Amino acid sequence: MTNNLTASMVHQFDLDIAPALREYMCSNMTDLNDCVDWVCDVFSVNASDWLIDRIADEFEEFFGM
Repeated sequence: MTNNLTASMVHQFDLDIAPALREYMCSNMTDLNDCVDWVCDVFSVNASDWLIDRIADEFEEFFGM
């Protein structure tokens, strides 16, 4: 992964994915695996280690784990 791609993905995650993910978690009270699947499906991204870590961070923060 190049620095430009990483910066682009961070930007997309912070501005688009994270807010939508929080709304999804609030509406569905789902588990972490469903969150990863949802993000990959809705945003047409691959489940990289970096993305899974960011989703897990959002999940833990949202559910207070």
